[in-house]
Amino acid sequence: MEAMGELVKDVGLSQLIQNGLNKSSMSSAKFPDAATLQAKKADVSAGSGMTVYGSPLGRYLFRYFANERGYDLSKPKPGAAPPALSDGAVPYTGGVPTDETMPPYWEEFKTSKFIDLYCKYMCLKETTAREPIVPKMFEEMRPLGKGAFGAVFLVFKKDTGMPMATKKMMKKIGKQNKMLNDILIEREVLSKVNSRFCVCLHYAWQDANDVALVITLMPGGDLEFMMKGRENKGTYNPMSIDMIQFYTASMALGLEAIHSMGYVYRDLKPMNVLLDDQGQVRISDMGLTADISKGPIKQCSGTRGYWSPETVKKEKYTTEPDWWSLGVTVFVLFCHKLPFYGNDEEKDAMTVAGQINFKHGEPEELQKIVSDLCTIDMGARVKGVDALKAHPFFQNFNWAALEQGLMAAPFQPNINDINAPSASEIDAFKAPKDVTWDQEQIDMFKHWEFFNQNVWESEEAPMRMKKFNELGGGGGGGGCCTIS
Repeated sequence: MEAMGELVKDVGLSQLIQNGLNKSSMSSAKFPDAATLQAKKADVSAGSGMTVYGSPLGRYLFRYFANERGYDLSKPKPGAAPPALSDGAVPYTGGVPTDETMPPYWEEFKTSKFIDLYCKYMCLKETTAREPIVPKMFEEMRPLGKGAFGAVFLVFKKDTGMPMATKKMMKKIGKQNKMLNDILIEREVLSKVNSRFCVCLHYAWQDANDVALVITLMPGGDLEFMMKGRENKGTYNPMSIDMIQFYTASMALGLEAIHSMGYVYRDLKPMNVLLDDQGQVRISDMGLTADISKGPIKQCSGTRGYWSPETVKKEKYTTEPDWWSLGVTVFVLFCHKLPFYGNDEEKDAMTVAGQINFKHGEPEELQKIVSDLCTIDMGARVKGVDALKAHPFFQNFNWAALEQGLMAAPFQPNINDINAPSASEIDAFKAPKDVTWDQEQIDMFKHWEFFNQNVWESEEAPMRMKKFNELGGGGGGGGCCTIS
């Protein structure tokens, strides 16, 4: 296609997501034949229940199995002899099976429908992993957003019915804008970061015109859009401290996940923090992320006004700029204004001076967290989740509930309100006639394809099982990136 908007269905976003992909539009899943399935079942059955439980799909099915039958996998199976414990061993009571408690549950699991489902879907996963990732695997429905050289679309995976978002970028526009390295960095970081506070990469594909990242569906817009909804006739309704705690902690956990993989994010701001339909947030847009695994860097990158002093002065840094940007974002969440303002030179001068004028009725505890994050001295700056957990601003905040996905968001967006572009709006993305995609670019993107097998097990397989009522009654648990 010469224009990115061609053939896109321009219909209601909320209705599309709610209805899902009709079974008639789904492709047949390439499940194994009877002989292959039996061989897989024999191989799995000869192994360990703990090994099966250790996989995302096995854990999901074991929990479904336990809920259906009223079992607590961390305790001896009802009616079974208590396990023999080694000297000093203490039974685990947190709901997770151990080597001692698992055997009788494993024997029963192997005679249930769950072992068949496990083997059937693991075979499907292995088949998917062997095949090329191509656009026809996805049903493209409508655009969700647009950027400098591409757009984001609502898609459904045809064989599982899983709703996702595809970020499509036109190759020639990316080359023309000298953004190919940024595109590759985003794919690299997303393929490594696995957190409920960052968008997850499900797949990556390319064709003659586009490169694409298939990521977590976040239809609730971004924090900037949400803040605009808090304005009334030019007056902004400040967020409560509870709301700011929720968003700040979520962003901090997302940053921590990025840092743990050896990267600095460098572009934290409300526009890059997306909401799902339940209001939970994830960091997105990894194109300006940089590798710091080999030591400090001193590149100036990000968004002016959110830059740290060391970024402005092009001094060496590792993760420090992200915590400064978090402080700026906290300030913006409260008053919807930047602490450092004016023209470019004035913003930079105010940033380097580090003097924040609190003049919007900011509570004392909010002034304290902003000041401690936006500290010029990188050594004295509050950095890291552990430091935030110990900060007075989070004195009564339940970090454990947030980390486990058990904390309700303080705001649930109405996705009908999201100002998604129409198909005609993204027709402006046309491949430039005077730009070519040469062997050099082909070589750059030869390893672009990606399939996230862990997320497939924790999200896509359960999605299809539920859609085709293969699980029956009971309940189960999801994975790190489960979409609500």
